[in-house]
Amino acid sequence: MPHDASAKEQLNCSAYAATAVAQNDQNVMQGCGFAGPRWSSELKGHLQWCETATMADLTNEDRARKDMLAQCAEKPKQDQQACQAYAKAAVEHQIANKTQGCGFAGGAWSENYAGHFEWCLKASPEIRGSEGNARYQQLLGCFAAQKAAKKDACAAYAATAVEQQKENEKRGCKFSGGLWSADWFGHFKWCEGVNKATSDKESQLRLTALKEQCLKQICHWTRHCSGFPTFACTTTTKCQNVPR
Repeated sequence: MPHDASAKEQLNCSAYAATAVAQNDQNVMQGCGFAGPRWSSELKGHLQWCETATMADLTNEDRARKDMLAQCAEKPKQDQQACQAYAKAAVEHQIANKTQGCGFAGGAWSENYAGHFEWCLKASPEIRGSEGNARYQQLLGCFAAQKAAKKDACAAYAATAVEQQKENEKRGCKFSGGLWSADWFGHFKWCEGVNKATSDKESQLRLTALKEQCLKQICHWTRHCSGFPTFACTTTTKCQNVPR
């Protein structure tokens, strides 16, 4: 029999057409969304195509429909797994949003795992991917802005610390230790590792020390003398602490 002999001579086209229609019914029932001539409910169309096709054509066409239906049957399981990962990431993004003080709000920014999961199941892979990426990019933008602001704040902190140390030396206050270092870079790196409240406290400690602890005593003497008939004098001393 020639290799390109029609399938009609080798296979019952009625059976092939009936199988093709049944496969499309499964496609519709499962909501797979496959379309085109391959996925037709018209028995006559499949019969006519079968009568002009080779055995290899029929085998390939039937296998293609079976493979596509098998992939469609796996889709709910794949969606479950994908949406579990999506919801987990969404909750983690919201936690990062809150802990880092980014201030993002709205339905996309929630710690409700179930809400994210249910939304994901209804969305296409493209839409869920776009939503997850948008959240991630927003967080990256927030972190980058915060990092830049932190560097600016720490540069200002380090400059203030160095100026306070210069005042310490100029006035002879004799404060010492890491708090009173003249190393700008050292102050800057330390600042990067702590929060703003801590760095502000350090600056205030130095400022308070310079104002209230680096002092010198100045005294004034006043002499009072009484007149006739008895001449007597007394001296009064008044002292006060002033900044060096």
